[in-house]
Amino acid sequence: MRIKNITIALIFIALAFSSCKSKIIMQPEIKHATNRIAAEWEPTIGTIIAWPLDIPHNLVIELAKDGKLYTMVPNEQEKQEAIKWYTKWNIDLTNVEFIIAPQGSDSWWLRDWGPFAVFTPKGEMHLADGEYEWATPVSGPACDAPLEFINDVNINPETGEEELVLTLEEDNAPDSIGKHINAPMIKLPYTFTGGNVFTDGRGNAISTCIILNECKHIGVSAEQFFAENKKLLSINNYTIMSNFEERSIQHIDCYLKMLDEERLFVMEPPVDHKDYAEYKRIVDEELSKMTNCYGRPYQILTLNTYRYDGERLAAYSNSLINGKTIYMPMFRIPGDSIALRQWEEAMPGYTVKGFIYDVDAEPILDPRARAHRPHGHGWNDGDALHCRTRAMWDREMLYLSVNRLNKEIVNGDSRKIEVNIIDYSNKGLMADELFVNYREKGASEWTKLPLMQSEKDFYFYAELPELAAGLSYEYYVSATSASGKTETMPRTAPYGLYSFSTVE
Repeated sequence: MRIKNITIALIFIALAFSSCKSKIIMQPEIKHATNRIAAEWEPTIGTIIAWPLDIPHNLVIELAKDGKLYTMVPNEQEKQEAIKWYTKWNIDLTNVEFIIAPQGSDSWWLRDWGPFAVFTPKGEMHLADGEYEWATPVSGPACDAPLEFINDVNINPETGEEELVLTLEEDNAPDSIGKHINAPMIKLPYTFTGGNVFTDGRGNAISTCIILNECKHIGVSAEQFFAENKKLLSINNYTIMSNFEERSIQHIDCYLKMLDEERLFVMEPPVDHKDYAEYKRIVDEELSKMTNCYGRPYQILTLNTYRYDGERLAAYSNSLINGKTIYMPMFRIPGDSIALRQWEEAMPGYTVKGFIYDVDAEPILDPRARAHRPHGHGWNDGDALHCRTRAMWDREMLYLSVNRLNKEIVNGDSRKIEVNIIDYSNKGLMADELFVNYREKGASEWTKLPLMQSEKDFYFYAELPELAAGLSYEYYVSATSASGKTETMPRTAPYGLYSFSTVE
């Protein structure tokens, strides 16, 4: 009798336990119609750099603390040299992976030749790699200005003429990365220089017009460029803005930063600088007229830049967003502290770290790097921290994107918040842990609204109730997958938040 009672009790306990367990929402088999190229702010697992170094060693140390450090080395000898120095700097070698690949003259500029993460219709992460045989082109401000190339030249022994050194090693290096992480490659038949491409993960991209000129140089027309981007990467809205300097590589990451789907962080020079008028013209006549993936104008934030080394402008936009950390180049000027503060204000909840790169103070650098930096500045106006690093994305990320409410809501306006959620781990979403969290600004308690499944695959929604007029509110979205990953949007919530005001 006692055994029977124990058995019945265990059954009741099991039933009670099962009723408390969160229901798992198994999403449909991931079968998007097209590929999706990842944005910089999406979840990552680490950073790729090149050894021998042309970045400060304290940046290497911080990158290794914050995630896995993938180090591109040309051979086994350099790998052992890197291990020696990493050990001296107390870097945890279990958090380091080495990728051996031949290196040419552009080995440091992973941003430009490195691969993009692309999620396929089946939810698999592939790597996309553009053409990179000819580097690095510079031009004047006109979109059709002649290209000049600043790589090294060799003397042809037969003709005695100068010939541009091609960057074939860098053009092929993404294949080594793909093999190392077992990610198939998507070969892009056009130039897609990483420092001149910002994408939002939702089919929008922005570049300066030099990218079309670079494609023309290899026989790819503008029409082909747009068509291939749409076919291979699902970039349906590709905006081309003006070049912004008198003569430079014209890379967009030295002018602005795309912070998320709706915000652009644009550098503004001192009003008496020669580039001030053009920087401002582009904002007023071009950026202010662009629309984001949700059909609204971009919110444009100002990032002040200042002179260093004469008339050069400190490239504070050339910062890396990786995970929930922002790595910013510093130029040993008073403007550094202002830029750090502006980054912190623009990205609340992110850890913002600044790095001076004093070539003469570095314990170990590629000898070529020292030769390239005769004035001691490791960063420069057209080539800084973002240019020499590349993220490694999380292939099993929990992806969220929020169609936000308008900044002001009046009676009758929609209060529906729509969220795109994709669980790339394919483990399913925890139904009881999908929320819109909102509160009156300044309040301590959050109200949780469950996210409901939409009729559209991978979409969820919640509708806020009528709220008192004349007040400001804050909100964020949170989700958890059965893989154990929890994500919010904004990614640093509840420190970073969306907001709106109710208007009478």
